[in-house]
Amino acid sequence: MIRHARAEDSPLLFDLLLEIFEDMELPILKQLAPQTFKNVMVSCMQEDFYRYSYKNGIVLEEDGVIMGCCYGYKGELEQALNLPFQQALASYGMEDVLLFPDAETFSGEWYLDSLVTAKDQRGKGVAGKLLAALPTFARDAGESVIGLNCDKVNDRARHVYEKNGFVAHSELTLSGHLYDHMQKAID
Repeated sequence: MIRHARAEDSPLLFDLLLEIFEDMELPILKQLAPQTFKNVMVSCMQEDFYRYSYKNGIVLEEDGVIMGCCYGYKGELEQALNLPFQQALASYGMEDVLLFPDAETFSGEWYLDSLVTAKDQRGKGVAGKLLAALPTFARDAGESVIGLNCDKVNDRARHVYEKNGFVAHSELTLSGHLYDHMQKAID
């Protein structure tokens, strides 16, 4: 079943997202102790307005097991959605630390910020099921284009995205890694 994330899902969803953050080699992972990072993130994820708020989260759950999740939002909200995390870090005296130092999205698209399948659920079509559900969420947000970023060296992810109708639109550098910004027009 595809459903919106719930606030109580946040600790588990953080654990799934952490794999993405580690693959991106985000500088913040070296600047904060792992438990502090998790505490700050989970606290923000349980808020109504944040990049990884439960309100922006979509999960695939079967038999009470979350198999994968994704997060998305209107592209023009990216900067504003980062503010709660920045404010939380300021309380630790780290107001200059950024989770994502680079802009990732474009105005006029519903941005698929992240998509991850639980390691023990890979190969079961989880990503495809989540991607198939996205047009409904994008339309509900008033958008007719879905955008995402795919690491140039992640051929497996690129294949899944292309199979689901995404095409390369432009290139971006995020945390020192080269990405294709891919888009898909929806009805």
